[in-house]
Amino acid sequence: MRALHLQRWRSLGAVLMLVLLMPHQAMAWLREGHTATAALAYDILEQRDPEAIAAILRLMQAHPDRARFDAQLDGLAGRAGERRMLELMAVWPDAVRRTPYDRPSWHYSPRIVSSMRRLIPIAFGSAQWAFGHNLAIAHDAAASDSDRAVALCWVMHIVGDMHQPLHTALWMSWRFPITDAGGQWVWVRASPDAAPERLGRFWDAAGHPGELALAHSGPVEAELTPDPSPDGETLSPDPETAFARWVAHSRELAHDVVYDGGRLKMGTSPGSAPVLPGDYVERAQTVSRAQLTAAGRRIGALLSGLR
Repeated sequence: MRALHLQRWRSLGAVLMLVLLMPHQAMAWLREGHTATAALAYDILEQRDPEAIAAILRLMQAHPDRARFDAQLDGLAGRAGERRMLELMAVWPDAVRRTPYDRPSWHYSPRIVSSMRRLIPIAFGSAQWAFGHNLAIAHDAAASDSDRAVALCWVMHIVGDMHQPLHTALWMSWRFPITDAGGQWVWVRASPDAAPERLGRFWDAAGHPGELALAHSGPVEAELTPDPSPDGETLSPDPETAFARWVAHSRELAHDVVYDGGRLKMGTSPGSAPVLPGDYVERAQTVSRAQLTAAGRRIGALLSGLR
């Protein structure tokens, strides 16, 4: 029986990873959310540990994909250029999807949050391992500057991804027997006149409605508060344990808010997409901005002390 369950977990895991890597898979928070968390982290470091910013900029000179950053900086210098660099670092792992730099499983740590989690009580994806692995490299003075630069980008991005609830959770039911793939097989409409969209895509954009075409984080980041919590509270008792706690909280939000405890009406196709309740859209925006703020503060804390 145990072998049968193990085989079932492996089969489901293979199916889920195929789904999560399909071209339609949304990028957590889209570009604007990730750049907002990085800009907030920069502001925190500027106040508390400007030497860490200098270290980051030094390491980024050796990034193996440096030409991509230079092209997007487009000559921007000074404080604006420094801040923009951190923003580009946070989105780099999405920018290099389907290239040799891509690490698809590092973007996710989904676990079933419905009552059927008892059948398959494991998480898929490698975000937890990747976070610890990259954080260790980023702070290792003995590692090469190029390896540390790449690791820094991944740390910033993974923390952002794990604060988007649907990168940490799956809904499994009789209607979705192999799960909803983190909202990718579920369709909704934000308003009666809105086009159908995947639930995952709705949540990726929930933190910055109406601002998806922005080239910079500006208006999104401006609504986040940089008031940082003390490092000891944020990263206690150690970064990897704290990270696991952040992921667990995202899963709680997925169950309680995203899926509304199982009460959310979800369509299985664009044609069957129901209209989300008005208060649901408002709650999604409130939760998403709180999560973006938390991610930015935590990225700042994780990069503090970097030399």
